[in-house]
Amino acid sequence: MTEAGPNRPHAVTAFLLTFVAPGLGHRYAGERRRGQAVHLAAFALLGLAAALAMLPPANLPTLILMALPLVALPFWLIGAGIGAAAAARRAEQEPAALMTPLWAVVWLAEIAACIALIVSLSSIGTITTPNDDMAPTTLDGDFVVTWRDYYRDRLPERGDVAVVQLPGIKGKRIMRIVGLPGDNLLSVLGVLTINGEPVGRDGDGDFSWRDAGGTHRNASRYIETLPGGASYRILQSAEGMFTGTLFGASLRIPDGHYFVIGDNRDSSRSSWDFGMLPGLVLGDRPTVILSSALSSLIGKSVQP
Repeated sequence: MTEAGPNRPHAVTAFLLTFVAPGLGHRYAGERRRGQAVHLAAFALLGLAAALAMLPPANLPTLILMALPLVALPFWLIGAGIGAAAAARRAEQEPAALMTPLWAVVWLAEIAACIALIVSLSSIGTITTPNDDMAPTTLDGDFVVTWRDYYRDRLPERGDVAVVQLPGIKGKRIMRIVGLPGDNLLSVLGVLTINGEPVGRDGDGDFSWRDAGGTHRNASRYIETLPGGASYRILQSAEGMFTGTLFGASLRIPDGHYFVIGDNRDSSRSSWDFGMLPGLVLGDRPTVILSSALSSLIGKSVQP
């Protein structure tokens, strides 16, 4: 193998230049066409990653699709760098000039693609659930992906799950929105009606789990269906259905406010207790559970 002399391209330099701008290492080593091909491939990979990162992280397949280009990119750059280093070791001519006007544009385009990727990824956040108030949807300690500031630009729909800040409670919580501005809610003997339409509830067996202290829990599970069609699972004992509603409770949700409640109706507080939440406290949208003490929840969406 030809050794690099003082006037020949250096393999280490060619390798490192690939990470400055993919394709630059090959150009330095005298392989201009291959350098152009490497750059176009890198630009396409960065652009694909940026485009996919703009998708809402609504489910596990979407998250995997978003992650693939990001996982592949460093390995691809290492491979391209090794290729550039090998080209430099083979080269016998002096190193080529690097920053021509065309390559300056190429470099700026790659920087723009990187910035777009970073901006896109900044919309993805996480939250760790602090309790079992949303069981069986989430459990204490679940690690959930969120779509940051989703509700800053979009109005919630009935049945949505949102990250909220509850009055007088430190830290954020995940709660379900069941009442929208202007809705009239009535709860009598455990039966909730929204604008005069009863909320549907069908038995769905039992749900068993261990809480944060390791205590085994079991509760009746139901499929609750709201007016408009959103359905999800809740937990509630027969005794819990009558708590606070034996003589009835009713309210009208003021403009710009929302009624929220946890899916674990036996333990969760709700807007019956702390009042309606202004839309300003609705921020992130929880999406996919990445980690849970209950393996069957991993990869599940928390939205209806």
